[in-house]
Amino acid sequence: MQPHPYCPALTPLTSALRPHCLVRDLSRSRLDHTGSEVVISKSDLDRILTVIAHSHAPSTRETYGSGLLVFHVFCNSRGILEAQCCLASSILILAFIASCMGMYSGKMLENYLYSVHTWHLLHSQPWLAHHNQVLSVLEGGKHLAPPTSTRPKCATFTVELLSNLHAAFDLTTLLHATFTVLSLQCFDPAIHVKVSDMRVETDKNGFDVTVFHLLQTKVALAGEDVYWAVQSGVIDPQAVLANHLAINKPSVSDALFSWSHQNGMRLLMRSEFLKCLQCAHNRLSGESLKGHGIHIGGTLEYLLHGVPFKSIKMMGCWSSDVFLLYDRPVLEPFMHYVLP
Repeated sequence: MQPHPYCPALTPLTSALRPHCLVRDLSRSRLDHTGSEVVISKSDLDRILTVIAHSHAPSTRETYGSGLLVFHVFCNSRGILEAQCCLASSILILAFIASCMGMYSGKMLENYLYSVHTWHLLHSQPWLAHHNQVLSVLEGGKHLAPPTSTRPKCATFTVELLSNLHAAFDLTTLLHATFTVLSLQCFDPAIHVKVSDMRVETDKNGFDVTVFHLLQTKVALAGEDVYWAVQSGVIDPQAVLANHLAINKPSVSDALFSWSHQNGMRLLMRSEFLKCLQCAHNRLSGESLKGHGIHIGGTLEYLLHGVPFKSIKMMGCWSSDVFLLYDRPVLEPFMHYVLP
């Protein structure tokens, strides 16, 4: 895959140490190691960088690569020499963060800082930024973030909303019968779920459970199983899946959620999936729908059935409590009774 041309406002100066590459590979941009005590070959160095870089998920590498690109452009605009970019002084790090204030959210500023920090770590360079000063600047950045940097309020996916959306869909159409990957080019049969990765098992109570084997996830590189059981009412996932398989007829080697297009089987992209949901919801109320509203609604439904936060966190494979930031407005009534 070839990288796209740089945007005019984000074009760094040409450097032999920083070739034009995909944003997820930018953190591997080389430093001048000629002064190191141990001389290793370029192939050995590239191997080290490749292995360490893969300690982060692809989406994380892309985020960090974007931040590193902004950092390089900032340094170029200030006439900073490459040798001063890494090892970066504390004042340079603070100046970089301050230059981004008023344009990005507080979370984005943190990601940009972590991208430069990770770049130093990747190349065995010490991190000179003063911790308390950095925290103060980041805190100030949160207060100066533009209103457009925060997501607008969105609808929570409740059982009632799902029932209403079901009524607004025409499940006899090929597209509405299925649902998602990020782009038409990103399907990888070694990573994404195919029809053959689905099976039916019987639980200890004798009920049928549909199991999907996820070949790889961000937190489980070896893969894991997710599952559902038959539900009552129109939101029964098993009935919707059976309708999709009957309408679109994907083969066992096709992506599970692909649909029959006039040019052949087509993957359902995440953007198209959310667009279909929003179009259906516009006919109901017009309130904004976002993908994370699904997670919030699922968490709320589990809580209403008495499932503890810790169990929900484990089921979602969440390694932190960040999800509470999204859920807090909806879940505030539960905080005093469920959280430890």
